[in-house]
Formats: sequence, C-alpha cells, structure tokens
Amino acid sequence: MSVALQGSLWRPGLPPGVFEEVPAVARRPRVRLDVAALIGLSERGPINTPVGIDDPGQFTALFGRALPGLNLPQAVRLFFANGGRRCVVVRCLDHTTVRTARFILPGIRALRGTAGRQARVAARNPGAWGNGLGLRLRVVARPLPLDLAIDVAGQPHYLAPDRRTLVGSTLRLTGLPASPGAAPRLRLFRVTGLGPGIAPDPAAGAGLGTSRPGAAEVALYPAVTAAFRDPKLLRAAQELTLTLEIHLDGRLVERWEDTGLHPDHPRYLPRLIGRRAATEALRPPPVHDPDPEDPGAEADRLWGGLDDPWGSEYLRPSALLTDVWLRPRKALLDAPTGLYLSGAQLPASRRGRDANATTGRAQFFETTEMYPAQAAADSDHRLIPFGFRPGALDALVRWDDAFPFEPIAMVYLPDLLHPSTPEPPAAAPPQPVDPFCFSAVCAAPPVASAPQVRGYPLLGFDAADLRAAQLRLVAHCEAQGGRLALLDLPPGLGAGEVVAWRRSLASDRAALYAPWLRVDADGAALTVPPGGAAAGIVAQVENAIGVWAAPANRLVLGVFARAEDQGRPDPGFLFEERIDEIRHTERGLLLLGSRTTSTDRDWTHIGVRRLVDWLKAQLAADLAWAPFEPNDGALWSAMAGTARRRLMPLFDAGALAGRTDSDSFFVRCDAGTNPQSDLDAGRATLLIGVAPAVPAEFIVFRLVRHGADNARMEAR
Repeated sequence: MSVALQGSLWRPGLPPGVFEEVPAVARRPRVRLDVAALIGLSERGPINTPVGIDDPGQFTALFGRALPGLNLPQAVRLFFANGGRRCVVVRCLDHTTVRTARFILPGIRALRGTAGRQARVAARNPGAWGNGLGLRLRVVARPLPLDLAIDVAGQPHYLAPDRRTLVGSTLRLTGLPASPGAAPRLRLFRVTGLGPGIAPDPAAGAGLGTSRPGAAEVALYPAVTAAFRDPKLLRAAQELTLTLEIHLDGRLVERWEDTGLHPDHPRYLPRLIGRRAATEALRPPPVHDPDPEDPGAEADRLWGGLDDPWGSEYLRPSALLTDVWLRPRKALLDAPTGLYLSGAQLPASRRGRDANATTGRAQFFETTEMYPAQAAADSDHRLIPFGFRPGALDALVRWDDAFPFEPIAMVYLPDLLHPSTPEPPAAAPPQPVDPFCFSAVCAAPPVASAPQVRGYPLLGFDAADLRAAQLRLVAHCEAQGGRLALLDLPPGLGAGEVVAWRRSLASDRAALYAPWLRVDADGAALTVPPGGAAAGIVAQVENAIGVWAAPANRLVLGVFARAEDQGRPDPGFLFEERIDEIRHTERGLLLLGSRTTSTDRDWTHIGVRRLVDWLKAQLAADLAWAPFEPNDGALWSAMAGTARRRLMPLFDAGALAGRTDSDSFFVRCDAGTNPQSDLDAGRATLLIGVAPAVPAEFIVFRLVRHGADNARMEAR
C-alpha cells in the first residue's frame, strides 16, 4: 500500500504534523438472496406489479385485510414471523371480469369552456374493496383582500398580496345586490396572470404611480363587472381551495389539503391524486407500446412524470379532468364540514366487483388486457387503470433491474390451492347520522366496519391443473436462474400419489413442503399452506449464518398445529422422496428438511443450490468493472484475485469442504481458459470450482466477461 507523507502541513480541524493518507477502498455491496416474491390474491393493490413489503402492517395498508378465501395475507404473516426481512408482493386476478368502483366528486361541477359535467374519479385499482371507500370534499375559504386601481384610460387593475397569489387560484368575490334589499351576489373568478404591483399616485390624478412592494397585479377571468368593483367588497375577497379526505372502511387513509381547482394551479387536485402511486413504482411497461401521440394512453404521462411525487393510493381521476375548472356548487359552499359520498351509495352499475367466479390458476401467469366490457362502459369516464401488462412472473424482472443487490431469490404462489371453505365474517354495524353536519345536504359519516364477504374464488383440488401450475412456476425459475420455487404438497395424497407428484416436479430449483398448517387468524383457526413459513426460515438462516447454511432444524413460528391429513405417508418416506416436512418435536414444530426435488446428487441440498447462486450473483457484481479493461494477463489476474477474496471467507466460515483452501475451491483465469478465439471475440473466462460442505464434490461454473456486456454466468 502506498503511503503519502506530508510534514508541517496545516489542515482545517487537524494540528500541524505528519499524517498518513490511506486511500479509500471501494467496497461492493453484498448481494442478498433472502428476498421472496409472494404472488396471489389480495383485497386490493396494483395488478401484476411487484411491491416491496418490509412488515405485515405495510402489507395490510397497501394490499388490504386477510379476508376469507385469501392465502396470500397469511403467507406474508408467516414469512415475517419466521425471520423474513423483505418480500415482494404481486396481486393477480381475472382482469377480464373484474370491475372498478367509480365515484363522482360530491358538490363539484367540471367546467370546460361553458360546458359542465360531473367530476368523476375511480378506485385506484379494481375490486369490490372500492365500495368501502368514502369521499369527503370540503371548500376552504381564506381571505385574499384585493385593492382596486384605475388607470388613465379608466381600466381597472386589481392588486393582491404577491406571496399568497398563484396563477390558477380560484377567488370568490362579493358583489352589490341586484336590487335594493336583496342579498349580495357571489361569483367565482380565477387568476389567469400575475404582474408587478403598482399603487395609485394622487399626483397623477386617476393614473397609476410607482411600484407597490409586496403586491402583485392579478388578471381575472371572467371579466369583473361593475357590480364587483366596490373597493370595500374587494377587500373581502376569498381564495378557495379544496380538501379531500379519503376514507376506507370507516378509517381516514389520505387527506389532500390546500389543493387547487384549476389545471393552471400548481396543486391541482386531479393532478395530485392522479400521479403514479408509490405501489406502482415498479409497474412493468405495457406489452404493447401505446401510441406516442396519445398522452392519454398512459396514466403516468397524463398526470405527471416518473420523478414527480407520488399520487393517491386509493383514487384515480378521469382523464377528462386534465383541463377542466372544478367549480363548487352551492351545496358544497354552504356545507361547513363538506359533503360526503359513501361507496355504499353507488348504483350497481358503478360498484366495484371482484372476479370471484372466473379467477383461476392461469391468472398467476398470464398477461393482463384492458377489460373490454368496462372500457366501453367508461367511454364517458376515460379511466386508465391498466392496459396490456406482462404476467406476474415476468413482471419480477422489473424488481431485479431496480434492486440488483436484492434480487428475488424465492418465488411462492400460496393461492394455487384452497382446500377448505372459509367461514363468513360478521356483518358491518349500521352507520349513525353525522352530528357535525349543519347543512341541509348531509350524508352519514364513515364508521369502522367489519370485513365484508367478498366471495373470493376457492381454487379447489384439480390435480392436473394444480400440477401444471406448479410445473409452470418451476420452469420459470429454471429459465430465469437464481430463483427457487417453493411448492406446497397438496393434502390428502397417498404414498403412490406423493411419489408421482414429487418426481413430476424434479428440479434443482424447486423445494416441496408439507404438511399444511393451522394458524390463528384474529380468533379464527385457518388451514394455510406451509410455503410462507418456509420462505421466512430460508431468509432467517441466511441472515443468521449465511446463504450456504441449511434452512432446516428451525422452529416454525406463527402456527399452533399441523393440519390433519390421514393419508400422509410417514416421515421417513417423505425424507427419501426429498419432501421437506414440518414435524412435531419436543422443541415444538420444526422444519426438518432442506432438500430440493432434484434427483441429481450435486443439487439435492437447498444450501448448495443457493450458495452457487449467490457466488454467481456476487462475483458478477464484483466484476462489473471488467468489461471496460484491456483483455490481457493483468485483467485475468485481477479477476482471479477478486474471486479468491470472495471464496476465502466462505472457506473460513465452513461453507466449503476440505482441510485447505486448495481442497475447497480453485480459481483459473489464464491463457488456458482464454484461448485466442475468446480473445478475438472479446471474452474473458473465469473458471471457478467449489466443493460445498455437503456434498464434497466440486461443482464447476464459468464466469465469462463479454466485451460490451457486464459479467455473465454460463453453465451452472
């Protein structure tokens, strides 16, 4: 290490003297393989979009409650209960028959020119959950006094405080009564322009004088008539803004305050709520590119860029609100607490509906399409909930691209099978009358309600369909590489059926778990599949020991018993068939298996599979600089040294077999691994062999550096 010495050199914060300058060493982040993708059914949430979840409460806030008929919420709970730190959740459903709840902003008229229409919004994503939404809209009036100045030509000019005035602001002015004894008139105007404020000059007669500090001249639309130019009444002018409160099942979930009524206002209400929601940050691009000339083809381009702040998680505005002036009606202006619209008041044609009769296992894999029936019904509404999107598994690529050091390493679909019928929850209590509404137009306020029976689909045991779905998941993990498919063994299979099932799913990228488990779900005992708990244990072992450790011999937390299964074979039989079983022991329920379903001896153990996957991902990240270096001996030596520095800590930790490092691994990157043909093609090959602790044989894979690409793995 080179050291630079400097004497008698003064630096701020340091006394004079001789100092050693140690160059900073760039450390590459460590790749994590503890992130699991959980794909299934949920009450709400974006469709076919990966969303990172860091705790069960966050899942409930974004994807809704653990309603009957949904295994995904219970799988998320078990994942975190057993040591998981982060999972990626993807919601699926039958997009062709689902419906989205659609609302009208209460007390608002959308004005485009002289034509007015209703101001429509919809639930952010489809499903019956939107019927539990409630919207309270309130007008907030703030004093904005105006001064009147008349120029030499007799034209009026209006001065307002410059720091409080924005283009697009809506003002309410009071005018003289139309007849003696009548009430003063009220009219709405909007600010169309701002200029420097100037004050009247008495010496100039009726003219205007010098600039007025702290004031701005405002241009108003429509033109202010003589009845509204009274100086005293202009001092009583008010600026109007909107406050929108969004309730879900009686709880206030979002509040949008101090929002504008016109598109020129920087805080225009539809634009604020219409931007991409945080849960849609990794929404995959459409399968079919939209028309670049049509900004309404993509909601993100319609309401703002990807760098803008997040929009609402619960509402999506109509595309027809992009250029309209939201004019409050008299009923809204006269209601001190605003007007409230409940989803329970929606007509049947505008209520949300789950795809409870048509959702099947295929929906976990297929691309989405805009549902044509609702697209036609919404021709006057023009909502853009989603268009053509990749399937849930394909959408996971977006996560890996965004988080290369936290790639998805496990994939689990808990809703492939629902062997039991859920019990219906309690009915919602009636809503009381709002005691704080003093207007003639009142609506019942939101109150906390019990979960509603949504009739979610129950995907029963269809052996051929279920096995085909699990095979499809395994095929995805094999094609993608670096991922492990976690599978649930269906209950009720006999010994022969278990053998046939496991052998049909034989793969070094699949693990099969049994039996199903009993959990306490808010006082109700439910039977749930074991894969969520297994994913949490895999993550727990990696974080506690390392990716090479066997995810077994660990307590299964968050459950109180195994589900009864009279036909289940004995534990020894399941072990021989490479099925990872959760068993009763004196310590409690323990996961006692950590095997893949592969018949290849080298890849029998999950720890071995994940160790090699981790080395591939980590070394590819460590060697990201290699494609930009000359392809010569210096590069080969540097690449080999980088690999050895990663492998030695594994040897020291006991992850590799052998008494010495030469018995545990080898690294080769020289003229023997890089013939002239590779040099001509711009490739540099790093050959690595490792002997995992179990088994002891070498497992060889190649790391190839391509001229213009990042380092890429070849073979296993």
